[in-house]
Amino acid sequence: MDTKERLLNSAKKLFSKKGYYETRVSDIVADAGLSQGTFYLYFKSKEDIFIELVKSMSNKVVKLLKDYASMEMDPEEVIKNSTFDFFRVMYEERPIAYIFLFQLVGTNEKFRKLYMDKNKKVRELLHIIVEKGVKSGVFSYKNTENIVNILMGYVRIVYLEYLLKDNIPLEDILSLVSEGIDVILKGVKG
Repeated sequence: MDTKERLLNSAKKLFSKKGYYETRVSDIVADAGLSQGTFYLYFKSKEDIFIELVKSMSNKVVKLLKDYASMEMDPEEVIKNSTFDFFRVMYEERPIAYIFLFQLVGTNEKFRKLYMDKNKKVRELLHIIVEKGVKSGVFSYKNTENIVNILMGYVRIVYLEYLLKDNIPLEDILSLVSEGIDVILKGVKG
């Protein structure tokens, strides 16, 4: 493991355990077994390393959606499978996602912009997936924007209310998501 990865792993562990505000750069370097000067070779600040963790988490989600958007398979299966994979990734990233959404997005313009940019990219990719369902005739309801809004709204509420706030097993969340996505897709199929 290289030095930057050691710092990122220590930061993730400490942010997850202590929260953003209680974690200091000195804690991160001590946990990584490195000097404070080494930290500043890779990151400008605690904010900078946290942004790196959030970008890594967000990039995983964007990559999986890009992969699904390029697939030529049943749009319903793409929506379900991509949603399940989203929840699997975010389940692993819960502590960082929690801190990002509940402690930082509302207090820092950099974090707010990062959130808005990634949300926009997710929306664009989901739009491509849904549009395939509309164009192929799988979905009789033709307003792609509304379908995307409904899907994103449902995923967001499950994400915020179940995944981030409660200690619910991943399989229970995926079961709930499966049922909810089925209801949504039945509605857009007509």
